[in-house]
Amino acid sequence: MANLISVDKLVKTMGSKLLFEDLSFVIGDREKLGLIGPNGAGKSTLLKILAELEPSDEGTISRSKGKKWAYVEQEEVFDPSLNLEQIAIDQLHRAGMDKLEAQLQASIYLSKVGFQDTEQNVSSLSGGWRKRLSLAIAFAKDPDLLILDEPTNHMDWDGILWLEGELKAFKKSFILVSHDRTFLDNLCNRTMEINRLYQGGYLSFDCGYTKFLSKKSEYIKNQFAMQASMSNKARREVEWLRAGVQARTTKSQSRIDEAHQLLEDLAEIKSRNLAAQNKVRLEIDSGGKRSKKLIDLKDVTIAFGENRLIQNLNLTLGPKTCLGLLGANGSGKSSLLKVIVGKIDNYSGEVFQAEDLKMVYFDQRRESLPQDIDLVDYLGDGSDYTIFKGESVHVASYASRFLFTSDKMKLKISQLSGGEQARLLIAKLLLQPADVLILDEPTNDLDIDSIEILEETLSTFEGLVIVVSHDRYFLSQLCQKYLALEGNGVWQMYSDLNQWLKNSNKTNEPEEKTVRVVSKNKPKVSLSYKEKQLMLTIEKDIETAEADLEAAQSDLEDPNVYTDKDKMQKYLKIVEERQKKVEELYASWEAIEAKLQQSRS
Repeated sequence: MANLISVDKLVKTMGSKLLFEDLSFVIGDREKLGLIGPNGAGKSTLLKILAELEPSDEGTISRSKGKKWAYVEQEEVFDPSLNLEQIAIDQLHRAGMDKLEAQLQASIYLSKVGFQDTEQNVSSLSGGWRKRLSLAIAFAKDPDLLILDEPTNHMDWDGILWLEGELKAFKKSFILVSHDRTFLDNLCNRTMEINRLYQGGYLSFDCGYTKFLSKKSEYIKNQFAMQASMSNKARREVEWLRAGVQARTTKSQSRIDEAHQLLEDLAEIKSRNLAAQNKVRLEIDSGGKRSKKLIDLKDVTIAFGENRLIQNLNLTLGPKTCLGLLGANGSGKSSLLKVIVGKIDNYSGEVFQAEDLKMVYFDQRRESLPQDIDLVDYLGDGSDYTIFKGESVHVASYASRFLFTSDKMKLKISQLSGGEQARLLIAKLLLQPADVLILDEPTNDLDIDSIEILEETLSTFEGLVIVVSHDRYFLSQLCQKYLALEGNGVWQMYSDLNQWLKNSNKTNEPEEKTVRVVSKNKPKVSLSYKEKQLMLTIEKDIETAEADLEAAQSDLEDPNVYTDKDKMQKYLKIVEERQKKVEELYASWEAIEAKLQQSRS
């Protein structure tokens, strides 16, 4: 596979913060690369460097001659005085197309992404349609490499699934940053996490996101085993070094050098392992309401003039429930949330709340987040201390639960990244005792680690959660039921997200054809010759395969392997292959046992 881009020993700092150093990797032809990592790791900066929009501090990037790329940033700024066609033609012309070709391609791709009126002004577009405009221009450039930074941000369900379908059909390469785990899983044949806790600054496997998690877990487990092995050896070397000069007169200088190098390597791996354990810690102060009926909606109708969003909605919600709100942008999801919390009264019908109900509302637009004060003032309301779960807690200590370091404490909120602002707002909201959590797009701008911690926290919450999100994985992990707003006041309850996606024709998966075989006589089940032979040796085969796997895992603990990135990747692949063999043998054994059981019944 030819390489489109080769990155060698890249270094980048942002102010006084080192984002990455000695970062080296390649992007190959027809590679579908998902780039992940914690907020602040430098993912967006790396994409800008690859797109030649920002310089690196050190290192080189080699690009294949004659290859083109297109970059779609998170928030693109367009000239508000121009219409869609003018913007597309101008950007395509700047990319090297002549005016006639640019006009033709603009017309084709603006239509392809769903624009019907290409003469409308760009200022009239929502965030999701502005993203479609950026993508139309990128696809029209016919790039060999698409560079996409959070391409599903601000998109509705139709936009996300449309883009997923386009990228599945895309015959060339792309690298994308996304926190949408389902999106990553469905599209990527390689996943790469940039994080300084890994040797070389990143971890990469040729697979989608879910399989990457499994491989990452194995890698980190081996890294901790390596620390234990190195610690034992270091202890012996330190004792030898402390024995004094006389005891070392016959020892070679090389052993002394190796001992010092071992101590440096051990310190480095300890630092990385400590960072691997440093995650957001969320807790929710429950309001303590034990009523079986927390919120009750009776014949609720929401309309704005002739635009009827919801008609005659009847819904009763109690504790230990998570309800997902589904629907297109503008269908009324946010309006319904505001009706429930009492922020708008533009509705008919009745909304009942349990007495003294405590509700916490997370607004996707972060309207409640002031930009001109610092983090400490915001969390402590002007004090260095705040109250959490009935106890006085220092603001810095509380903020550290959300991975805010000491250097962030006095920054203005406007100086924080989008992900940091999202975390800060969650931190503030969780200071309030709650019986009901109402969350409007809570995962926007959060990194995947923070989203997963939020999932874990919400799954143990004793109260009621109502959530709006376009994150399929997040919703499926939490929600027991879904309220779908279908338009024109129509609403429908679902117990499964995929059921709604299929019913709404929002899935781009081909329909499965089911062939039903009807047999009056029970078929006779017998083992094949190969299966019979396998049963004679399978227990011994499994025992041997497990021993081989254990040996491969032991090899990973060798410092000579750990300190050599190429060797580390090679041995990880061996572990993966041997693990797969063990699983295949067990699967074969279980299949044969199932056949035997069926023949006996």
